[in-house]
Amino acid sequence: MRSSGLHYPEVIPDCNRLRDCRGVIRCRTPPGKYMKAIDITSPWGTYRPKGPAALILSLCRRLPANSRFYYSLIKTLRGPLRKFGVRPYDVVIENLRLRLMNRGNYCETTALFAPQFYDREEIAWLCAELSEGGAFMDIGGNVGLYSLFVARRLDGKVDIFTVEPHPELNGRMMFNVRENGLSINLVSVALSDYEGEGALALSSHQDGQNALNRSGDARMSIKVKVTTLSTLCRGMNISGIRALKIDVEGHEYPILKHFFSNTEKTIWPQAIVIEHVHDKDNVINYLLDHGGYRIEGRTRRNLLLKRMIS
Repeated sequence: MRSSGLHYPEVIPDCNRLRDCRGVIRCRTPPGKYMKAIDITSPWGTYRPKGPAALILSLCRRLPANSRFYYSLIKTLRGPLRKFGVRPYDVVIENLRLRLMNRGNYCETTALFAPQFYDREEIAWLCAELSEGGAFMDIGGNVGLYSLFVARRLDGKVDIFTVEPHPELNGRMMFNVRENGLSINLVSVALSDYEGEGALALSSHQDGQNALNRSGDARMSIKVKVTTLSTLCRGMNISGIRALKIDVEGHEYPILKHFFSNTEKTIWPQAIVIEHVHDKDNVINYLLDHGGYRIEGRTRRNLLLKRMIS
């Protein structure tokens, strides 16, 4: 499945192999004005919640996940821990030792305060699809929570490839991977339908809303390397994708259209988790009409697609 090499400069810039807590975390470019840097050098436990913070987090996590009312209540309860600025907390979720931010990144704050609400159905479905092994591709990895949960639950059964172009988010993911001794392939590149460079527009409010090729203030963007999913698969010797999760803020269509047009069907993912809230390009209809997928489930933000034609 994987090549024996650790680095593919002609294909995939900055591909890092993470295993068994080895290696030094290096964030290659400093965080910008619009992204809060997190301490990824102090050992886990340095920011363990204490006193009122520990009490608030415990209360939030004890609430049931069967109603959005409780999620609204959690947002009220967490207020004091978000009031005085951005800071990390070291917590344990599903036996993972994680360092998570208290604001500024939706997936992190949800996992921190309300892990019972964080994409539980999507992750459980992916793990079921990956139960016999295979390759899991996490496109738009952010700080890698999907990859981390899959890696922990499946305990080495799966080859995990996480694609995230922003170096600060990479650094935060690498810290959590190292602390848990997991094996994940982190690819520091943006995906699209071309090769070269692109501008990653940075959100001033939510790290997870960074997006490729968005128009706007040039001061809120960084240059990133761009490649295609088909090129990435060739470079990593991926002969088939068992499951794929993609969340790239509306850039799904060019990535997937190019991939399906330039690869054999044998490599196409058998299962896909994809956001449906940014589907201005009708990528869902494209997958249903041209990819042989059907909708197996729908959550508040995502669709669960299963390929029915081999």
